This record gives sequence, C-alpha cells and structure tokens, in this order.
Amino acid sequence: MVENPSVLGSSSTKLLPSLQYFRAAAAILVVLYHAACVFGPGGYQPVRSWEAMFLFGHAGVELFFVLSGFIICWIHYDRIGAAGEVPGYIRKRLVRIYPPVALVVIAWAALSFAAGIPMRPIEYLVSFTLIPFDFAYAPPALWTLTHEMAFYALFLLAFIRRWLFLAVLLAWGVVGYALVMVPGLAEGWTIPPLVGSAYAFLFSLGVLAFFIVRARPQIPGWGRVALGLLGLVIFATAATRDVALQLGPIAPEGAERAARALTPWFGIAATIWVVVLADPAIRFRGRLHEAMMLLGNASYAIYLWHEIPQRVLGRLIGSVGLAGPETRAIAVALIVGSGVVLGVLVYQFVERPLLRWINARLDARARRTAAA
Repeated sequence: MVENPSVLGSSSTKLLPSLQYFRAAAAILVVLYHAACVFGPGGYQPVRSWEAMFLFGHAGVELFFVLSGFIICWIHYDRIGAAGEVPGYIRKRLVRIYPPVALVVIAWAALSFAAGIPMRPIEYLVSFTLIPFDFAYAPPALWTLTHEMAFYALFLLAFIRRWLFLAVLLAWGVVGYALVMVPGLAEGWTIPPLVGSAYAFLFSLGVLAFFIVRARPQIPGWGRVALGLLGLVIFATAATRDVALQLGPIAPEGAERAARALTPWFGIAATIWVVVLADPAIRFRGRLHEAMMLLGNASYAIYLWHEIPQRVLGRLIGSVGLAGPETRAIAVALIVGSGVVLGVLVYQFVERPLLRWINARLDARARRTAAA
C-alpha cells in the first residue's frame, strides 16, 4: 500500500510504472468512497443521490493489500540472504510508514481541537503506534496500516526460512477469514483484531501474484486484454453487490459477514490485474504517464490526508447551499479534488523532502559507524 520506490533508493530499479498507475487508482477509489459517505444517514449531509454508486470504493483497500503483498516480494524476496538486507528492510518500512503518519495525526489532532472535540489519549496511542489497543484511529483510515505493519513483520520470517513466512502468512489469512465468516467460531473467545481479520489473506494473494509473475511466460497482448476484462467483470459484479448491500435493509449482525463475503472477489480481481500489469513495458506516454506516476507516488499521502478536507467540506457544503442533489456534482468534485490535491501537495513539499532528509541522515550515520 505504501511502498514507493521513488523515495527508497535502490528499489527504483525494479519500479513497474503500470503498478504505480494501479496504486493511484486504488487511492482515488478510497477518496471516492469517503466522498460518498459524506451523504446519507451516517454522513454529514442526510440526503443521498447518485454519488452512492461510489460506495464500493472501499475496495481500494483490498487492491492496496494485494499490491503490498506483491511489491514487498518483488523488491525483497530474491534479496533474502544479501548482506545488510534485514536492517535495510526494517529501516525502509519504519521510515516509510511512521513519519508521514505522525504528521497527519498531528494535523488531525489540531483540527479536532479547533472543532472543540480534542482527541482522547487512546486515539493518540493507537494512531502514533498503529498498535490496535482499540479501534480508535485518528484519522480513521489509519486502521489499514496496522495490517500493513503486521504483514511487514511477518515478512521478517522469510529471512529465517522462506517456507516459514509463507506458511504463517497462509495460516493468518485462512484463520482470520474463518473467524469472521464462520458463525459461532469465535464465540466465547477474545480474538485480537489482527488475528480475526477478513483482510489478512489479501496479502497472500499478492504473494501468489508475485510467484505467478516470476514463473509465467510472457502474456500476449490479447491474453492481457482478456485477463484484464475478466478482472473487471469480477470486480464490477462484486462492486454492484456491495453497493446494493450498503443501501439495502440488512440487519447489523449480518451486514459485516455479507460485505466480507465479497472481499475474496475484490482480491481475486486485484490479483489478476497485478499479474497482467506487472510488466515494465506497460506504460503510458508523455504527460499522462507523468500525471499517473505523480498520483501513484503520492498515493500514500492522498490516502493519509484526504479525510481532512472531507471532514471540513462535509460540514460546510450544507451551509453554502451545495448539499442538495442538484448541486451534488459540485460538492463531490470539491471533496474528491481537495483530497487528491492536498495529498499531492503534502507528498511533493513535505513527505518526499522529509523522507529524503531522514534517509540522508541515517545513511551518514551508517557511514560513520562503518568507518569507526
């Protein structure tokens, strides 16, 4: 979800432009989902309209998780055993995740304080550490990074034995999904959130995509088109069902299970697309390529920061006359556009310079240590 080779030095040699486009699309799907959530019974504005079609956009998270499983293996799996790879891997993961998280948590805390709703201590603890002591993430989208960090930690097992990493990852995915989907299976037990997760198996699908890409022969053009369309049909079918579930009268106790029954289908579609797109020859040209690469590189910042303008504009659009169905297009465009633009600006002028500065300092310290 958050791997960005452009700020990670040597990893950029394995960059796949098409997967940067894919990452950009996943981030925008999540932004569209949260824009749709501004409206309706649980949102800031009570009246829904056509924007409800984007309620499937949370599936961008499923796309991110599959992509993360693929990218981590793509960059690191064949380097297992190389000198310095373990500390380098740990450093990259920690530097890439936590400084941007700290910045957005501080911004969210300031906004909450200004709104007269200061963050609780548990929110600071969970959000800064990404450890799920409680589901009290601020901003709420940070919950996915807890799963990311768990997957990154599991990958450390690969440096001991590759088969151990694969076995534990598979067990995590199967057990987690079963605990969510099998009625009564978790009854009477206190299950940690990361253990009973319906999303964990998605990382396994990304790892599977890596092995398929590494082993498969070149896919001809017609084959890519056919597989891409198959993924689109699977995704569109699941998305249609997902929106219907969210808009339909489903009892709360059955809603989560019904929604999570669609998660494998989103994951399968994402796996197909990753296999199809994992080819450096697949790329746009000119400014379209530059724009999509920028959005892909900025996707982590877009994901982290988009809820801030959504929170502000979600409250304001009613007071300025943009909450009605007749002006919904303007309202949605403002919410989506502001989230994407803010994310890109934070990436360009804050996140990227900050990570380069941190990495430069760590590199200098490493050189001094080696020289001593």
